[in-house]
Amino acid sequence: MADRPEIPTKEVIEEMGKDLQGMIKNLCATTGDAKTNPEILKKFQKYAAENMEAWKNQKVYVGIVGDPGAGKSTFINSIRGLETGAPGAAEVGVTHTTAVTTDYPHPARPDSLVFVDFPGVLLAKGSGDERDFDIRQYLDEFGKKMEQCDVFLVFSSGRIQHNAVQIGMKAREMGKKVLFVRSQFDIDVTKRRKDKPKYFNNNTEADLMEELRQDYIKVLKRVGWEGEVNPRDVFIISGDLNYVLKGSWDIPKFRRAMIEGLDALQKMVVINTCRDFSKATIKERGDVYRKQAWYVAMGTTAGSFVPYAGMASIPATLHVAFHQYKNGFCLTDDAVEQLAMMTNKSPEDLKRFLSTSLLDRAKLRVGESEALTVVHAICSALGLATTIVVDQAVDLIFPVIGAVFTAPLSYGITTKVLHALISRMEKCARELFDYAFKESEV
Repeated sequence: MADRPEIPTKEVIEEMGKDLQGMIKNLCATTGDAKTNPEILKKFQKYAAENMEAWKNQKVYVGIVGDPGAGKSTFINSIRGLETGAPGAAEVGVTHTTAVTTDYPHPARPDSLVFVDFPGVLLAKGSGDERDFDIRQYLDEFGKKMEQCDVFLVFSSGRIQHNAVQIGMKAREMGKKVLFVRSQFDIDVTKRRKDKPKYFNNNTEADLMEELRQDYIKVLKRVGWEGEVNPRDVFIISGDLNYVLKGSWDIPKFRRAMIEGLDALQKMVVINTCRDFSKATIKERGDVYRKQAWYVAMGTTAGSFVPYAGMASIPATLHVAFHQYKNGFCLTDDAVEQLAMMTNKSPEDLKRFLSTSLLDRAKLRVGESEALTVVHAICSALGLATTIVVDQAVDLIFPVIGAVFTAPLSYGITTKVLHALISRMEKCARELFDYAFKESEV
């Protein structure tokens, strides 16, 4: 018998949603001592197996306000993976003067992720002339929509309107995370090269970014922003599609900040929906999946799954996790095809490269699924291919809700397999992005 893997004896659930916490508390209240009553484990396993994709029922709303011409529309299109002019894309280059909000759902998950474009001005009724901005009237008309948003973005291209600042402050008062975005940095770089040809002899793009960041903060204060502005909440980006997908300039930091205040399931919505070919965000995506691995393992072991040599199948829950990870790390066929188009590479070349990296010398047998082959290879690498589980168990401590569960040893084994699977996906993403972008620059 192979040596048993080291099994964790303490599971700290930092980001449990309120619904899940409530469910566990109710189970504890109705079934008695969670540690000695096996019924609570069975119910929790069943719940986890049935709700592995509960994130698909979550809603994430991102509010956006800013100056006309600040690059809002371009960004809204790019973060949704759309080219300008594509069906459903926001109009670009138009001065918006309407006094309505516009919802832009993500085409991949229109019911889960929505970007809301808020007007920066109000128009006098019955006329086309702007009147003095009235924040009270603005809140009367759009306050409920602002409350609906989970995070709020204030966009600027250098000029910052007092209107946008007031709206941003009200969003902050509502408890929303407010981020400041100076877009069109690609244009800033071109303009600086033209206006000061020698600037980049002694300075870098990072120097220019920091200069613009500090200028943004000064202008914010000048036009009425109350309180300190954390430089880490100010992002210098370009909203063009390729720059967003590649993670140019502050895009990786911006992505991390945008999901920072979301709960665990909402984070799953964003990373499973928005494409991201940036190496700088791979670890953050992996960390989101790692924090959910205990939940996947609990659902997977509802059938007492234990890897063993010659296994013919894996539970459906593990299949779901495998494909979620592939999607979140942008390793699916359609994502690789988009990456190939961006980098002028052959799609088949990138797919072969990815398959070699993902399978790691394991051979995909005829009729066998990729998920099964990869999981089997991981189990073999971890020394689990001949694991036999006897009547052993591990205590799982949930300090967030004060509960203790006794789970089978197979739970710990499956958790280890999932962590190894996530690590392999991270490695594959880094290698694939390196291969695609480095080769494209030659």
